[in-house]
Amino acid sequence: MSRTSLTRYAPLMRETDPNGAHRIAKRQWHDTGAIVLLPDQIKRLAWQDRDLLNGIAAKLYGPRQEKKTDA
Repeated sequence: MSRTSLTRYAPLMRETDPNGAHRIAKRQWHDTGAIVLLPDQIKRLAWQDRDLLNGIAAKLYGPRQEKKTDA
């Protein structure tokens, strides 16, 4: 087995666990009461729920700035 200066970064280069973020968010909710909302989870909600969450987040953190796209 050869070691290089990049060996220490190998764990960071692995494929991410698609359910890992959900598990961490669930654990935070049960352990601390913190709510973590992931974008893909919000997209699956009904429009009323999405609007409610976006309104709460904007009230707490300020409105999001629109991302500019070069078209």
